[in-house]
Amino acid sequence: MRVAIVRSTLHKGSGQTVHIRELTKRLRNKGLELKVFTRETLGDISPTESIEVGFTGSDIPFIRHFGFMAKCGTLIKDFDLVHTQYHPSIFVGNFVRSLRKTPHIFTFHGYAPIRSWTNPAQRLKMIDHTIGTFVALHAGVNKVIAISQYIKRLLTGFYHFDEAKISLVYNGVDLERFHPRTERSTIWERYGVADNPTILYVGRMDPYKGVQYLLKAVPLVLEAFPNAKFVIAGGTRFDQVKIHQSVLSRIRKALVFTGYVPDEEIPRLYSACDVFCYPSMWEGFGLTPAEAQASARPVVAFNHCAIPEVVADGETGILVRPADHEGLAAGIIQILKDPEMRQRMGIQGRKRVEALFNWDLAAEKTLEVYKQTLES
Repeated sequence: MRVAIVRSTLHKGSGQTVHIRELTKRLRNKGLELKVFTRETLGDISPTESIEVGFTGSDIPFIRHFGFMAKCGTLIKDFDLVHTQYHPSIFVGNFVRSLRKTPHIFTFHGYAPIRSWTNPAQRLKMIDHTIGTFVALHAGVNKVIAISQYIKRLLTGFYHFDEAKISLVYNGVDLERFHPRTERSTIWERYGVADNPTILYVGRMDPYKGVQYLLKAVPLVLEAFPNAKFVIAGGTRFDQVKIHQSVLSRIRKALVFTGYVPDEEIPRLYSACDVFCYPSMWEGFGLTPAEAQASARPVVAFNHCAIPEVVADGETGILVRPADHEGLAAGIIQILKDPEMRQRMGIQGRKRVEALFNWDLAAEKTLEVYKQTLES
């Protein structure tokens, strides 16, 4: 079976780049021939081959959607399936289906709400993505893979897509890379954390990721654990969360901003923390909470979107009301005060990820969707 995977940009550190890399790696092991077509490769997806699609106007926003679609139409031929990821790749799949009668499967990861962005250009981009996807879903998609039940509900409710054409395939975690470690990693030495109680956040600093709520929770946690450290690992790509300097000045000594962290160091960060806090205001899945659980670390997060599917409240972590920084602080304090709970949640978290969120299982289910699509 020959499959063309399409994603306009493979961003470095992106969850979708991880998705494509891990999924294609395992599908190749099952005997499939795969090629990834992209406008630019910024993140590594080896051993799968990526083909950079060049065309005139590739640097012009919005206009390049159509140039990318047209050029891919000339390159993607003699494939059994075209599998697109995100927008505007869905246009490519529809075009190839129309041009060559090649069945089209689209994986929907979802989009952060337009209102969650402060950057006008990013808001305009999300409007474009939302409207474009709405139109494209009803113009040539054979099957849609939803990465969570939340996304599936969004497809049937907001996008009015036929539920019979939707398959649920959860994202996975590399269980060999992310696993429990008994020793406290020496990685903290470079950040001056030592043996302090440590709360970790891994993700972008975009507003909808909710770092501002974690920072508001810091003073409350420090009242109970004055020597606690909060490690904020990640940079920003599209938008910058606004943090009042008066807030930062009061808690500066408790904060460690790492900036961008190389992929090879991230598993060590999870293993070295006591609690993983992920206060995101929107998630189509929640890859980092899943990675933290695979590393046997309890999670504190908001109880909405797809997070309750990833984190079992009271079993593998504590979920609180969205935007409730006091609830975040209470959850963190509760776990820090109870080593037995911390250990129990860590063990249950690892079991949950092994059962539900592993890439081998995701590859098997994706292959089932491929076969069903070809048979129908």
